[in-house]
Amino acid sequence: MSFKLKTVNQVLNLHPSSNHNDNVIRYVGMPNKNIYGYIDQDKTIFLNKDLRFKDQVKVIQHEKGHKKQMLEGRLKFDSLFYYYKPKVDSPMFKMPTKDVDPRKRDLPWEYEVERNIKRKRK
Repeated sequence: MSFKLKTVNQVLNLHPSSNHNDNVIRYVGMPNKNIYGYIDQDKTIFLNKDLRFKDQVKVIQHEKGHKKQMLEGRLKFDSLFYYYKPKVDSPMFKMPTKDVDPRKRDLPWEYEVERNIKRKRK
């Protein structure tokens, strides 16, 4: 009798492209099926486990855009505020977390990521 061992990523509920170090993408159940994914302060990407592969690719690309903003020091957030600056040498502005609806694409950091993704597709 033979059996197939699961990969480390399967055991840990990680996306196949996750490398356990600087590119952690974790599958999770979301409280709402309309939430596709998000990134936390540690730059871990959380991905709705029920998404089709095509949608997973789009969400990962989007969240990696935010990760880039965070690595450049242009986007930060905590329980009280979002901090964002459009360019590395721009002044930082902060917005209270209670006033932010992350589903909206009109936030400046969301708009920037979506614009960059559209440019890459052309």
